[in-house]
Order: sequence, then structure tokens, then C-alpha cells
Amino acid sequence: MDSAKDLSTSFSTMRNLALGSIFALLLVALASGYLVYRAYENSGKRVYVVSQSGSVAALSAANDAHTPYEARNLVRQFMQTMFGHDQYTYKANLDAALPLIEGRGGRRIYEGFTRGQVLQNYERYAARNVVTVDSVLVDMSRRPWSGSVYIKQRIFIGGQQKEPLPLAARFNLEETNRSDANPYGLLITNFDYIPYTPQLTREEQELLLAQEADRQRRLQEAQSRLTPAPDAVPTPTR
Repeated sequence: MDSAKDLSTSFSTMRNLALGSIFALLLVALASGYLVYRAYENSGKRVYVVSQSGSVAALSAANDAHTPYEARNLVRQFMQTMFGHDQYTYKANLDAALPLIEGRGGRRIYEGFTRGQVLQNYERYAARNVVTVDSVLVDMSRRPWSGSVYIKQRIFIGGQQKEPLPLAARFNLEETNRSDANPYGLLITNFDYIPYTPQLTREEQELLLAQEADRQRRLQEAQSRLTPAPDAVPTPTR
């Protein structure tokens, strides 16, 4: 009888030890999984992809997710490269900008440059165009995604800056495959110009006034050099 009781006690003890071991293993597995998940999540927040347009967390979003940040940077990069260039960067900038816009819209802008002889004027007058993006507005709350962009073009001829030329456009955005030419995975569509007439800032007004005063001064100096002095005027003879 005692032997049967001892056997039952031993069996119960072994069963409890086995159940306790299994429970402990489950706890260790759950804890390890949680720690791995937290480490993976935190490492994604610390690893960044850096480019000329900014930096983003490598694992902060799924590959197919697009953010307003990406959309604004896409549009900003497009406007700066499509419209800002000189005779040396003209082709390279267009090659970088055209993959960001649908073919029809890109051809329309390029044909406008061709008709206006933009490259020829760059070469003829040693000119360049510097683009400043005033604002980019993007609405991604509903599809199709849409937005508008407002820029100023500062044209320099030699060392002289002309009055800034404002330009604005509305557009839609479509998702596309990410690539080296288009790392954003977004494509500008339905690009169309809209009116934009901002007032000149005080700095711009002061710069233009100073340039005009300098131009008038140099003009007067040139005219004074061409005008003969009174002593040099020949005396009429009879």
C-alpha cells in the first residue's frame, strides 16, 4: 500500500515538474519573441536612408505606403530640377525630372522650353534660372491624390538678377513602381498651370532697386567717357 502511495506521489510530482517546465518554456519563448520584436522595431527607427531631398526611417512604413512627406518632396524635387538649370545642367536636370511626371505632361513642358529657346538663351546670355519653392500642398485624404505647388524663378543674366517670375500648377499623384529614377514610387499626372501673382518681398524690392541704381551709375560713367571734354572741342575756323 505504501509503495502504491509513493508511486502515485512520484508520478504527481513528475507531472507537476513537466507542466512547470512547459509553462516556463512558453514564458521564455514569449519573452524572447517580444524582445526580438522590440529590437527590430527600434533598429528600424534608428536606420535612416539619406538623400538630397531628406531622410526617412528605413523600416518606419511598409514598402507600399506613401506619406505626405514623400509626396511633397517628390513635387519639390520635380519643380527644382525641371525648371531650375543653366546651359551646363539643362539636360541632366531634365533627365532627372522627366521620370517623375507622366509622358504627356513632361513632353508638354519640354516642348514649351524648346519653343522658348531656353537652352539657346542660356548659352547666348550666360543666364541661369534658380527655383525657389514657396509652398507645396498635397491632399492625400481621398483618391485621386491631388495638390498644388507655387514657385518663384529667379533668372540671372551675368551677375544681374531679373524680377522673379512666379509659377504655379495643380496636379494629381498616382502610385507607381519605385526605381532608381523614381525612388518615391509616385508619378505626377494632370499637371496644369494656374495663376500665381505674389507680391515682391522687401528684400527682392531692395535688390532690384540697388541693381537699377548700379546700372544707371555705370550707364552715366560710360556716357561721360564718350562725351569729349570742353577743352577738346575743336574751335570753329573762319
